[in-house]
Amino acid sequence: MIFKLYKSWLETNPQKYAAMDKNHYSLKYRSRNFILLSILVILSLNISVTAIISYNIVKGLLLNSLKQQALLKTQQGQNDIDNWLAIRKTEIKTLANSAVVRSLNWPVIEPYLQSEVKRLQTFLLMALSIPDATLMNTQGDWLNVKDREFFQRSMVGETVATDPIIGRTTNQLQIQISSPIPAKTGTKPAGVLMGGIPINRVVEVINNLRQGKGSYAFALNSQGVPIAHPDTELIGTPEKAAQSFLNSPSPRLAEITQKMVAKRTNIELAQLDGKWSYIAYTPLREANWSVALVVPQENIESPLQALNLLATVLGGLLVVGLVGGWRQVQLYEQIRDRALISSQQAQQLSKTLKELQNTQAQLIHTEKMSSLGQLVAGVAHEINNPANFIHANLNHASIYSQDILDLLKLYQQTYPNPTPEISDRIQDLDIEFLAEDLPKLMASMQVGTKRIRQIVLSLRNFSRLDEADMKFVDINEGLDNTLMILNHRLTATPNQPEIQIVKKYGDLPLVECYAGQLNQVFMNVLVNAIDAVEESLVKNQGQICIRTELTNEEQVIIQISDNGIGMSEEVKQRVFDYMFTTKPVGKGIGLGMAIAYQIVVDKHAGTIEVDSTPGCGTDFTIRIPLKSKSSIH
Repeated sequence: MIFKLYKSWLETNPQKYAAMDKNHYSLKYRSRNFILLSILVILSLNISVTAIISYNIVKGLLLNSLKQQALLKTQQGQNDIDNWLAIRKTEIKTLANSAVVRSLNWPVIEPYLQSEVKRLQTFLLMALSIPDATLMNTQGDWLNVKDREFFQRSMVGETVATDPIIGRTTNQLQIQISSPIPAKTGTKPAGVLMGGIPINRVVEVINNLRQGKGSYAFALNSQGVPIAHPDTELIGTPEKAAQSFLNSPSPRLAEITQKMVAKRTNIELAQLDGKWSYIAYTPLREANWSVALVVPQENIESPLQALNLLATVLGGLLVVGLVGGWRQVQLYEQIRDRALISSQQAQQLSKTLKELQNTQAQLIHTEKMSSLGQLVAGVAHEINNPANFIHANLNHASIYSQDILDLLKLYQQTYPNPTPEISDRIQDLDIEFLAEDLPKLMASMQVGTKRIRQIVLSLRNFSRLDEADMKFVDINEGLDNTLMILNHRLTATPNQPEIQIVKKYGDLPLVECYAGQLNQVFMNVLVNAIDAVEESLVKNQGQICIRTELTNEEQVIIQISDNGIGMSEEVKQRVFDYMFTTKPVGKGIGLGMAIAYQIVVDKHAGTIEVDSTPGCGTDFTIRIPLKSKSSIH
């Protein structure tokens, strides 16, 4: 009722009604503008803050991705050199273990090495050095190499690639690849086999390592002295002194060189010769060197110019208004997607590189195992022929000697009173002792020849490394064959006591598997166990326990335990990784347990697990199905 009266009054006074209506809309308009302005300011501030933060994040992601690409390129060059050196080491190590070289007969060895130099077409020469440091090479020189690094390191058991030197025979810059020659008895090497290879391959890889205009690469030896560099005046050898980068007048270069000598991997920004550049560096595995790639800063950061331009456009659009802000957000999303794609590409490149490393490692391992199989089979064949000849003739010799003894006994019965000369001869020879001891001697020789035949059979069984088909084999027999191969590592020597082997074999059926490859798994695990036990023999009596059993799930369990030094948690987590090893350079390259894992898991659909505590030993448990999946289906 009051509202109707108020409305009627306004209708009768239209001027007052118009004034009040105008004030109402003016107030409403100002309120809306303030709200919109507030929203616009808050939104602009939020967009600005978000844009700045996002710009820094995206810039960091892109820069890291571009830096990683430069580091990956450096690692590719490092892998090329490492793989080349690994193959050369394998060739020298295989020759050092050959029967010809182990004979240490230089007139026989010299033509053999000359033919190998011609066949391999990689080595400038090959040489044999005996423990007194006398060296004989395939070019007819006799030298004393007591001061050479390759001789000193190989005489303590290492297979090495030394820093480049000027060869005394070739007068060329070369890398010396050397390996110890195993002695027939004892643990000390009988000598050293060396092969000299030109450094051209390393120089070629370094010269081809580039990333854009103005970039270059170089390689440093263990002392920080360049062994490959675009400026040849900087390259040094023991015969040609050159300044180490550790003593560079540039503190930043000296700092980075210190990290390279310490075998670090990184990419850093530094000022060289008045110009800012990124330096990506990584160490080699097969030699005590490092490789570095120097890339001008603009080569790395030039893709960021588009991002900087985009940030400028974003600031201008913020002044225009909210529409420009939303557009800028959309552009940001696109850039983030591109950054994500770039990061994914870098990850994919890293994954591909790792797969390539694994493949190369597998090829090196396959080549080594093929050479080992041929060597073992050849040795077994050469031993088997004379052993069979002796064993077969011993039976006849035993019969003949017994017939002669029977005849002699008959003579004694028929002629009990021999002449004085014969009596004196009988006393000198002690005929009764000969008649009693000769059959025992023949029986002992037969036992010895049987032992030789058992060893030959074990060698031949173990050398089945290239069999392509699965076969049903006796796992316990494979373990015994492997132990026989490693018997020289288990027996007592002047330097260490005997390692005791405890066998707890179960009653196992024949298992369908790749026999040679499974023997290699046993070999790798047992060698690691022996190494671990040898390091702890000062405190403990060495012991390795081998247990086999059959489970209800139709699986065979092989457990190999030792009381060695054990593993830390970090080592245990990485024990099956490719190229991971805790052994010194020249004794292991980290392939054994990785190959064992691949054989058990990938080729036999089994499992291999490790349990270890530092100071308390290690347990390896291998599970293999009785039959392959292809046979079951």
